[in-house]
Amino acid sequence: MANKLPPLPVGVAPGSGYWNDWYEKLRTLINSFSSGFPFSSITATPTSLAGYGITDAYTKTAADTLLSAKEDTANKDAVSGYAGLNSVSRTVKGVDTTDDIITDSTTKGPVMKSPNGHYWRATISNLGVVTWTDLGTTKP
Repeated sequence: MANKLPPLPVGVAPGSGYWNDWYEKLRTLINSFSSGFPFSSITATPTSLAGYGITDAYTKTAADTLLSAKEDTANKDAVSGYAGLNSVSRTVKGVDTTDDIITDSTTKGPVMKSPNGHYWRATISNLGVVTWTDLGTTKP
């Protein structure tokens, strides 16, 4: 390689041809970095996290990724797993909680289905009056 930096000239007076050659090669090498260093020039890099000395790497499991019920049946409905979802991302299991269920929308609210197949949405006024609106027989 013509631009490879030779050893520092030792025992030779500065200003000699050896020093001038060494200086010119060093200047060329440093100037080549001003436009960026190509990643392809880095060699002998590790191919694993352990090769970089990382010993506590996180390993992603199937439970960490939201998968469809077909892909992840082992974690669906399991303790500390996830509630199964249908094709429109709605849970297919009930909700059992000791915490509040909050709806921040003034146009959406709890929806219930009556025995005759109609869906009804509850909304509340500023005075606390709950109103039920018939949404018809199509699930909202």
